[in-house]
Amino acid sequence: MNAAILETDRLLLRPLRPDDATHLKMLFDGDWEAIKQTGRMPFPPTEIAMRHWIAGHIGAHNHVFLLIRKHDRSVLGAGGFGGTAEVAELGYSLARAYWGNGYATEAVGAMLDHARVLGLLQVEAFSFVDNPASARVLEKAGFAAMGVTTRSYPARGGHRDVKHYLKTF
Repeated sequence: MNAAILETDRLLLRPLRPDDATHLKMLFDGDWEAIKQTGRMPFPPTEIAMRHWIAGHIGAHNHVFLLIRKHDRSVLGAGGFGGTAEVAELGYSLARAYWGNGYATEAVGAMLDHARVLGLLQVEAFSFVDNPASARVLEKAGFAAMGVTTRSYPARGGHRDVKHYLKTF
């Protein structure tokens, strides 16, 4: 498991652990509007479902973090990247109470800095076409818009149109 702890002005990003399922269940419980913007986060977000989701996001090629606000240690969400040295895929999710405060942009910046330090060449990300806030986060982080493509998201109704973004170091 990745042991790096990332720090920004307002956030700590520490490696995601199985016992973080409790935090994520509480953050996203009953909030389909937040969860539906993720590709794979389970709904309903039971503790067992979140543990299974976390298990799929930790390992040698994954760098996934719990996002924590420094000043009060509130858990805001999760985010990270995984994949090969050629191209890693980045994703993130914040609880609705923390939207619109720049936390996602700050966390994505820290994760991209970490990806660069690890020697990754490119990071890609996908945003549902009906999620302009996520698209803005990626654009502010310096991702290039590569167009719209279709990807399979079984838990989100099957094939969905998404905006594809690419960041090259």
